Amino acid sequence: MSNGVLFSAAIATTDKGQPIKAASNPISVYNEDHMLVVGDYDKVLHDYLKRDFALAVKVNSVRASGYPHVWNEQKGLPANTQAVDPKVGFGTTDAPSYRPKTLSTEYKRDNWKQAFARCYSTGIRYDYFTRQMENNYGTFENLTEKDYNDMFVDFTKTTCNDFWNGATKFDATDAFTYYGVIAQISENKDNVTAIADGTKIADALNTKIANLMARLDYTGYPDVIAMNPATYDILIKEEAERSLYQRDITTEIVPGVKVPAFFTPMGKLPIVLTPFIKPTVDSSAGTTKHQIVAINSAMIDRIWLFNDAPKVYEIANPELPLANDRLLTDKFVLDFANYIVHGVDTGMHFILTKTVKN
Repeated sequence: MSNGVLFSAAIATTDKGQPIKAASNPISVYNEDHMLVVGDYDKVLHDYLKRDFALAVKVNSVRASGYPHVWNEQKGLPANTQAVDPKVGFGTTDAPSYRPKTLSTEYKRDNWKQAFARCYSTGIRYDYFTRQMENNYGTFENLTEKDYNDMFVDFTKTTCNDFWNGATKFDATDAFTYYGVIAQISENKDNVTAIADGTKIADALNTKIANLMARLDYTGYPDVIAMNPATYDILIKEEAERSLYQRDITTEIVPGVKVPAFFTPMGKLPIVLTPFIKPTVDSSAGTTKHQIVAINSAMIDRIWLFNDAPKVYEIANPELPLANDRLLTDKFVLDFANYIVHGVDTGMHFILTKTVKN
């Protein structure tokens, strides 16, 4: 925990008993002849770290049925309807019958699945002396508050990355990250299609969605297209090459919030730009593979145990120093959750890959 002050004192120690002192003193001191000048320094702690991380996709919040969470899916409808002779039906001229002789009951709904909620945790700890020095002599902004807020930035960054890229199966007991959206969609190999050389991203997306609309077995289509900003840049440049009239297309996802959109046979779909859908660089081939991820967000559940959002716990408070003779401030964050992409066999979620030369 930084205290924002340069000082040296043999009696001042960290919570590990190490002396607190400046490793080096960058402040210039001129002590020559009739001059003693101590240099000043910029009172602003320059910090350009990215902190605006967000899931960027609205999903359902569902209380887990237990540990593990268990659910079932139906994957079929029986095909019993037939065209028959209006005069005799299924029977004969002498014995007409309109009653079907056999009826299928293939509803394919014995598809029990389970998913363990995963636990994500982080925390912050600082001792009495550090906190008091920062509050009383801190030179920069309130670093105690700043670092506390950054704890949540780190938590959000990690969980957002694992929402997309986590690779731990739902029922695994030897690893504990989320089972990411990309991995779940990729379980069905038909959901991942490479865009052919010379084919534009927009054309491939339109063709894919049109084919989904032509299906008779499943309903539901993507309602969000997600990609890396670098992938979106390729899409924009490809469209500019058509030499057609260009205009920005946007759609309103919530009142007052507009995002880029994409025209499809089913209307405009919002484009979500996220750094967590990461292009893969193949240095030996000199290429980069981009992923365009189409999802139906209404079919994604965030299952949670105990609390529907991350919760902060305080196990040491210097204002209530019971069994806290060091007057530590000790807080941590816990969240028990996982994400389930329902309907990965329906085609409503899919991934297109675009490989480009570096």
